[in-house]
Amino acid sequence: MTVTDLRTPSCDVSPDGPGSMTSSTSASAAAEELDRVLAGLQWRFVARARHTLAAGEWAEHTSGDAALLLVTDGLVRVRAGGDIADLAPGDFLFLPHGPRFEVHALSDAAVQCVRVAPVGADSGAGVLPAVVLLTELPQTEPTAATMLRSLVEDYRAPRSVLGDRVVTLVASMAISAWYARGCAPARWLMQREDPGLASAVAAIHADPGREWTVDDLARVALASRSGFAARFRGATGLTPGRYLTQVRVSHARCLLTAGDLPVATIARRLGYGSDTAFGRAFRRHTGATPSEYRRDSVLRTRTPPATAATAATR
Repeated sequence: MTVTDLRTPSCDVSPDGPGSMTSSTSASAAAEELDRVLAGLQWRFVARARHTLAAGEWAEHTSGDAALLLVTDGLVRVRAGGDIADLAPGDFLFLPHGPRFEVHALSDAAVQCVRVAPVGADSGAGVLPAVVLLTELPQTEPTAATMLRSLVEDYRAPRSVLGDRVVTLVASMAISAWYARGCAPARWLMQREDPGLASAVAAIHADPGREWTVDDLARVALASRSGFAARFRGATGLTPGRYLTQVRVSHARCLLTAGDLPVATIARRLGYGSDTAFGRAFRRHTGATPSEYRRDSVLRTRTPPATAATAATR
């Protein structure tokens, strides 16, 4: 695991990132592609929490929901999956794929957290990276910071369309700012620059249950195996196999919460040869088994979001 220091005000702009654009045409094309990505992202407001932690205390989230976090006071360390990030006041963290995560207070600290879930199995959330990090959110994106704080401190209409619209807007503003700062992986918006790679990504999303191999995807992209693998990782930050798993888990989360399909049926639909293999992959990404995730989702649906911290604090 690595420690990511977020206290610098901006990300380094990669040669392939937005800072490298030399023409209004390329900038316009990138803006159109970003709009296309954001148009496919819809989120449902699940719950909220306000953590007030003394130095050394920690809060654990095991729900498997995606999460938006804003540090309002003190220093914290967030552990999510295999990543560790140290956050200061004003730092914002978006975990779109819902891994289990922990917030450790390095000093007396306060953190606001809003849990969300993607709407629909084809929501487009699979194209997002595992972590979206932004520093100084109240200064650079004051509207997003204000709306997030309002959801935690003032919101009085749980389970409403308004709540869903607000979290979708906050997430979209954060992703847009993350991209504009040059924080996105090189060539993240690859559709305009690499139609072959875009075709491979679209094929995964269209049929996540297929037993895709690197060779299969390279053929879709009309590329050599080695060249395709390198381009894919450069564009998404993930290997083709890890990206496929991420998309499958995103679909599984939606299927588990949207209906009563048996876990075995979902496993087969998403290309897993056994319930065990599916459960192992799902738990590795969410911190819960498929059955636990479905049960917790039912409980969350029946319980309005609360302002009290819902995670265990030690």
